[in-house]
Amino acid sequence: MGECKGISVILPVYNVVGFIEEALDSLLQQTVLPHEIIVINDGSTDGTLELLQSRYAGCDLLKIHSQSNQGVGAARRKGLSLAQGDFVYFCDPDDVVRTDMFEGFQRQLLIDEGLELYYFSMRAFVDEGGRRKFLRRNTASVRPGWLESGKCLLQDLVVSQQHSASTCQFIFKRSVCQKFPVRFIGRVHEDHWFSMNIYLYSGKTFSLSDSLYYQRVRPGSLTRCTKDQAYVMAANEAYRDTLSALKLHVDTFYKGREVALSYMEQNVKTILMLCVKNDVPVPRRFFSLTRRDVKACGVKLHNRAVLLLPELFYHYQKLKHRVRLVKRRLRKS
Repeated sequence: MGECKGISVILPVYNVVGFIEEALDSLLQQTVLPHEIIVINDGSTDGTLELLQSRYAGCDLLKIHSQSNQGVGAARRKGLSLAQGDFVYFCDPDDVVRTDMFEGFQRQLLIDEGLELYYFSMRAFVDEGGRRKFLRRNTASVRPGWLESGKCLLQDLVVSQQHSASTCQFIFKRSVCQKFPVRFIGRVHEDHWFSMNIYLYSGKTFSLSDSLYYQRVRPGSLTRCTKDQAYVMAANEAYRDTLSALKLHVDTFYKGREVALSYMEQNVKTILMLCVKNDVPVPRRFFSLTRRDVKACGVKLHNRAVLLLPELFYHYQKLKHRVRLVKRRLRKS
């Protein structure tokens, strides 16, 4: 078994005693091992730390740092500050990676040492009744293989609506972080700003269409729980933050206006549907800012209805949702 000395894996961990072993074992069973696995224990109270200390006591690759609970954003920042490798990979503690992830990365790095971003697709899964069911999800780039930059990859992902803000879908060169102010703010959507800037500032990129990352969907996780107003506001703030970064680069994309419109359309729909499904107010000035953003990106004419008439989209979706709820109640009565 080989070792890829350049990769630092960072796992922010909080109360995942039932899942952390599978996540860590998928990293420790890699055909090419990383240089180090940094676990940031963010104030776990469910026995996670004790499990790590007993189960992996003799594992030299594993480095555990414990801190008071500050949220996943602070845990990611701390992990990044401790990383020694030239490359970094963020992994979530309840998910699983394919065992040849780092082998594939190392193969491409040997082909071109200028590699700064290694991207791959992911699939979601759910464990039900003792069986694992993989859900339909495709986040593969339309152009697998070598790309000039992370910006080229971002353009493909956004325009094809395959873009995800997750930092778990790529391995990146740590020096890229010197090109932008590194921020991980809050406890939800904390990685959106960071992810956007990694794409915008990375040089040579390799995009793999295979799914190497498997995201667990579980009861009580943010993926499935009801979202409150604070969650929606955080989603909106993350969107506005990443859009501000994207706006600075619109003119440098080959399909600049299309990238901006696609990114805005996808996020405006997402936030408005969060408001509809969770019965929370639309963020203040959301509609007027949506139209202003389109103009700020230099777009005068377009046919994307949700950006032209976001209020109409919202009220139509709200009506549809209410009808759906009424029908559901009638079926139950």
